[in-house]
Amino acid sequence: MPTVAIIVMNRDRPEITDRVVEQISLLGCRSDIQKTLIVIEAGSKRQSGCSQYMTHWFSDPKYRGRYFAFNEGLKRAAELGEFDYYWFVVNDIEFSEEQDCLTELIECMEEEPQIGLIGPCELEADDYRGAAPQPEKRRWHKAATVHGLAHLIRGEVIQNIGYMNPAFHYSQGAGSEYSYKLYSNGWWMAYADRVTVTHDKSGSTYGKVVPISRHEYQRRANKFASQYLRKKYGADWDIRFANALPDDIECVTFQWQKEVWSKSLRKNWREVCPAIWRLGSRLKRLLGMSRGPIQ
Repeated sequence: MPTVAIIVMNRDRPEITDRVVEQISLLGCRSDIQKTLIVIEAGSKRQSGCSQYMTHWFSDPKYRGRYFAFNEGLKRAAELGEFDYYWFVVNDIEFSEEQDCLTELIECMEEEPQIGLIGPCELEADDYRGAAPQPEKRRWHKAATVHGLAHLIRGEVIQNIGYMNPAFHYSQGAGSEYSYKLYSNGWWMAYADRVTVTHDKSGSTYGKVVPISRHEYQRRANKFASQYLRKKYGADWDIRFANALPDDIECVTFQWQKEVWSKSLRKNWREVCPAIWRLGSRLKRLLGMSRGPIQ
């Protein structure tokens, strides 16, 4: 009987978290799958921000991101014992009613014991290469990286390698580093072609419930990923990661990711340094008032 710990994270978005949990309750319908649900609250407001399905809460005033929250959820799962699989699910996705995503992910894992991590494909995933499904050709395909929307990870991988690095507060780059760790240890990453998710790309947290816009999130995410990977793995980290992959990967994403993350995005100083912006505006007004009429 396969056991799976399902970890869902929330930060002050109970309406979408509740919807995802209710969808998950209908998945994994194979009678021998034993599910344990953990809904981890990443510092959500106690009275108004928590899901009705909350199981655990931790203080996170500055919000340290999805992977920090999932690692906290993993600690709570460890208190219950070890599981065959761990499913990490974000709250701003929607599963197809016609598909049993969890059952299909587990069956792909059972079919190929070398898959360490698998996720559903994503429709219209222009910003995540390699995620498009081709169910008419195959059941699953190996991938260099897999989007972080609904990772199913084998328990043996969690126990030996761990989960994503919680230092990646802005997500970008964590999956690439994890891919390198998995492939370097003989595991594969994969997409399941017969199941898909739809992602609300407007953002579940940044630009919604924490004081940072999506643009600023993207700027910080790119900068952190670029600097972290360069510092830890070298300027040619993309080549190093690619060399760890088997030859039959259809879409090697590392060079493309490196190019995207290395591009500097323009700062919105009103948002990045609001106190300095307000001071500058005040000085401009004072200077304008003191100039007097033009002679």
